[in-house]
Parts: sequence; structure tokens; C-alpha cells
Amino acid sequence: MPEVTGAIAAEFTFSGDGTQLLRHQQSYPLKIAKTFRFDGRQLGVYVMDASPGMMAGDVYDQQWRFGEGTDVFITNQSYTKVHPARKREGDPAVPTRQRQTLHLASGAYVEYMPEPLMLYREAYYVSETDIRMERDSTLIFSEIVCPGRTHRGEQFQYELYRSRLSVRYDDELIFSAKQQTEPGRHAPAVAGRWDGYTHLGALYLFSTAADAALAEKLRERLEREFPSDGSLYYGISLTYKHGLAVSVLGHRVYEIAALLDKAWSIIRSVSFHKPPLSVPK
Repeated sequence: MPEVTGAIAAEFTFSGDGTQLLRHQQSYPLKIAKTFRFDGRQLGVYVMDASPGMMAGDVYDQQWRFGEGTDVFITNQSYTKVHPARKREGDPAVPTRQRQTLHLASGAYVEYMPEPLMLYREAYYVSETDIRMERDSTLIFSEIVCPGRTHRGEQFQYELYRSRLSVRYDDELIFSAKQQTEPGRHAPAVAGRWDGYTHLGALYLFSTAADAALAEKLRERLEREFPSDGSLYYGISLTYKHGLAVSVLGHRVYEIAALLDKAWSIIRSVSFHKPPLSVPK
């Protein structure tokens, strides 16, 4: 197994004073930069990567445990930048890997919302995310994938993007998603794949609150601000059980982020009676 080059292991607990970071371990370049409290009892957590980005052969491992009744928001301070998989021209590609594990105890409420992933030219990125949720827990999880530094003319010049997401609720597998894109073998932007779009985003809700009524309310309210004939192509769907997904394709990060932020605010308000969250960056 490849050697881990950056890691975080953290555990949160709930007491009368609210959610606390009980213990954590970290290894350079990953670190918990700070924790802070929002209005109410939700604890905010900033993750920092002190390096210029993920290099060829890097393996990041993040393990998060959320105790009963905890209320946590996690993000990072900047894009996750994946550098070329070769140090020199002609070398074999050396994958960059990230493993993420989240365990939510009963009654935990977690928002895991990292900044976008940026795939540089010749990047080779493999991501594995495993989520285990106990009964009555809630997870909101988002992701945005960028095809390269478009201002430098990079667009689908990475070697490979492979992602796997697995969610178990009360020991039952309720969601599994896999995606693999190899631009050198199959042009992603053609019809039937990304259909001319370049950026991908998704917001997931895993909770017993994910139901048809919420999905319909999301459709109605998003359509007002993001009409179907606009620059984004998106949809809302229910998963097999206890899940809802907002999926979007577009050309600009800020447009995708605006739609996902709106969906997030609607979910917080409608399902959990929480106001929109203003996150300082």
C-alpha cells in the first residue's frame, strides 16, 4: 500500500457547551487550521494543506468521527490542486490518492463541504470516500471538479480522474457511486458524456429527511433562480434510500457553487430549520 504523505484523524463530541473537537492527530502538510463556532451550537472546522498541492505519489488520508448529537461544518481553505503525475517526461505515471472516512454516530449532523478539486495537466487522481452513518444521523456532502487551469488553456488535459463514494446507513449500503474519466482515451466533452460542459458539481443529502417533498421543493425554488434554459444543466433525484442528490454541469466554478449553495440553504431551512450559513474564507 502506498505510504501516506499527509493525514488527519479527528473525533468530535457533544457536551452541554456544544460540539467540541475531542482529539485529533495530523501530519504535514495537512492540519486543522482552526475551529470556530457559528451562531447556535454548530462547530466550524478549517482544514489546511500547507503544501503547494498534491504531488505525484502523494497519499492523503482523512478520518473523521462524529459523536452522538454533534453538529459540525468542515471545509478547507483553498482548492485541492493535483499536480502532474510525472516528475520528468517519459516517466511512468504515479497516481495521487486521497482516502476519506467519515463515521457519524446517532443524531450527528455533519456538513462536509470542501473547496473544488483542480486537476492540472497530466494529473492522475484517485479518490475513495467511505461513509458510515448510524440511525438518525445526517450528512450534507458537496464536491466540485475542475478540468484544469482554464486561464492557462488547460482543459481535460489530466490523465485520469477516478472517484468512489460509498455510504452505509445503519449498516445497510444505501448509496454507491463510481466515476472514471480518462480524457486521453474518451473525450469527456462530447455528447453522451459531458455534452460540451467542462465542470462537474454535486450536493448530497443523506438523511431520513431526504424525501420526494424536499426534492420537489428544491426543483421549484432552484428553477426560479437558475432557469433550465440557462448556462447550467442540473437535476435533483432521490437515491435508493435516505438520500438526495443535486447534480450539475457547467462551465464556471462560481456558477456551479452558487447553485449548490442555494440548494444547501434550502435544505438547511426546509428540513432542519437552520438559517443560511455564512462561512468566512
